[in-house]
Amino acid sequence: MLKYVLLGLLAGESRHGYELKAVFEELLAGTWPLNIGQVYTTLSRLEQEGFVEAEVVPQDLLPDRKVYSLTQAGRSALAAWCDDPVEGPVRLRDEFFMKVLVRSLIPGTDPLVLVREQRRQHVQSLAALAQAQADPALSEATALLVEGAILRLEADVKWLDVCEQRFKERKEPLE
Repeated sequence: MLKYVLLGLLAGESRHGYELKAVFEELLAGTWPLNIGQVYTTLSRLEQEGFVEAEVVPQDLLPDRKVYSLTQAGRSALAAWCDDPVEGPVRLRDEFFMKVLVRSLIPGTDPLVLVREQRRQHVQSLAALAQAQADPALSEATALLVEGAILRLEADVKWLDVCEQRFKERKEPLE
């Protein structure tokens, strides 16, 4: 997925790696910190695939900089990815879902400990997203992304409420 976001960021203008990192993190309201090594590794792969091309730009007093541009093949790959819907809205392979399921199967353990800790983390994330959402400088696209993340977290918290209620009601592990 990262490669397509980087392609999207190059669709409007050529950029160097550190600029891509900064724009990516700003676009995602700081919710996905990106390692610069990951950016350059991905750019290298995109270059090998023919999706981007690099131009070395000399700089005064600094090392030369590689500026990346989207190729026609990159534009086509990006368009295909953007137009392809994501398979199914339900992701039961979620790691936390599996942890709750497995924890509920282990005799002598209390899955409520995990449920409550996850709720605490979700509430912290909701607070951070609400703070990001309050930023008047937020772009419209980023505001939509933050709103989507908030709605998903709120749904997860509701599911955790259901889990807690069910675990309190039962006496034996789920099977």
